[in-house]
Amino acid sequence: MIRRLLLAGAALAAFAVIACSDIVAPSRFGRYEWRLFVAFDSLGPREDSLTFHWPASSLPVKIWVENQYGMPGFVQHSIGLWKNAFLYGEYDAVIVTDSSTADVIVRTIIAPLKPSPSAGRLASALFPGCSGETDIDTVATRNQLRLPVHAYVYPKFDPTTNDLTQCFRITATHELGHTLGLFQHSGDTLDVMFSDPVAEQPSPRDIRTVETVYHFPVSLVPVRP
Repeated sequence: MIRRLLLAGAALAAFAVIACSDIVAPSRFGRYEWRLFVAFDSLGPREDSLTFHWPASSLPVKIWVENQYGMPGFVQHSIGLWKNAFLYGEYDAVIVTDSSTADVIVRTIIAPLKPSPSAGRLASALFPGCSGETDIDTVATRNQLRLPVHAYVYPKFDPTTNDLTQCFRITATHELGHTLGLFQHSGDTLDVMFSDPVAEQPSPRDIRTVETVYHFPVSLVPVRP
């Protein structure tokens, strides 16, 4: 009887070790390219790849959202989705009321001309009723990300006569993904980071990719003008 109890206890202990090891080492397979590729000519035509994620010292990321079309609520929903994608609290964000303190600014207008030659625009032909863009300004040094990051979520049709709730929700989640460091579009229609997404939340591939980004050496550090 004692021998059986000892064997049962050993089996439970082994199971606990295996279960804990599964949490410590999440899968990194099935991810897509996320890096920003930029050309530079200082040593002839060449291409560099840039990676960014918010450092722990920047958390929670401060996001200012234009109070139109219910956009603060959509962005708050998107923050929750992306925050839940991480196992160890690598990302967090809050909505702030003062745009001068913001790390990210979300506007509900058509994106204006790019702010500088070093700014790259990640444009998406999104859900039928909405469009979205996010500007990534790498400054002249190519190793800095100029803050605040500007994202745009805006309607193609009059939202007072068209129900754009799902459209805004998907587009806000997609653009927030860009501000997290997902600088490329996925090629899979099931991913929320697909260029024309229909997914309403990050897919397993989105999650595996953003987990990788936040445990990958960065080449961009956030700076203010």
